[in-house]
Amino acid sequence: MGVQASALPEWLDVLAMCVMGAVGAAIARRRGAQIYGTLFAGIVVGRGGGMVRDVLLNTRPVAIANWVYIPAVLGAALIGALLYSRLTTRVPVFVFVQGLALGLLITIGCQRALDLDVPVPSVLLLGVLTASAGGIILDAMSAQRSSVIESSTGWLASALFIGAVVFWFLSDYVSFAVAVVACVVVVTGLRVVTVERGWPAPEWPGPAAGTGR
Repeated sequence: MGVQASALPEWLDVLAMCVMGAVGAAIARRRGAQIYGTLFAGIVVGRGGGMVRDVLLNTRPVAIANWVYIPAVLGAALIGALLYSRLTTRVPVFVFVQGLALGLLITIGCQRALDLDVPVPSVLLLGVLTASAGGIILDAMSAQRSSVIESSTGWLASALFIGAVVFWFLSDYVSFAVAVVACVVVVTGLRVVTVERGWPAPEWPGPAAGTGR
């Protein structure tokens, strides 16, 4: 390995999770979830990815070990639920804020994997899972086609993977700070551009499977 990974300040970690918690609750309420379901969805989206990562790394889950995380994400989920109409109808702002949070979560996931010296493919996987596992769980809970595999949602999975690769490469060969900034910029930029321009996620050539086209 080259330059050893550092760590984001804890407050930035909490902020990224709170943003995703607000996003998750807003999406859940838009889908018609009841009060407790909406708040639970916010916690799942905000903390789900981190808990999946910690279980796979066989480390003590941060969300359980530190009392701050769950109340903070729960408060953010309440705000997201109350302001869901404003959050979900302003698509450019919504996607931009989501992109920032996703980029930060990728860096958190990759950094913790690097600190435990796991193989590079696992680093990339854990970075992507930290950012996306909560949303995948929410989609499953609400019986929705997952946005990670849905081509019409812009480059979500692609942006997450590219961001993880950028972070790993730059943290290894340049510096942690540059890697964090670059990852957040790349993920946010890809999300905003692909959603605004209506670019579908990369698809296999030929007719779409199961469509008969």
